[in-house]
Amino acid sequence: MSSKKSKKKSTSKIIDPNLEKKATPTTAKIVLFVFGVGPLLIMCLFLFSNGFFSSPG
Repeated sequence: MSSKKSKKKSTSKIIDPNLEKKATPTTAKIVLFVFGVGPLLIMCLFLFSNGFFSSPG
């Protein structure tokens, strides 16, 4: 029975590198841009639309 368990572990190790190949540097850059720069742009647009940056005079 131990041989069956070792076979299952080896198949799970084969699946894991396939998942790592999907995370390419281009997708990482897209994710960082969307979740990093996107909210900053949305906040700036919101503040501009509410007149936060206009002079109080």
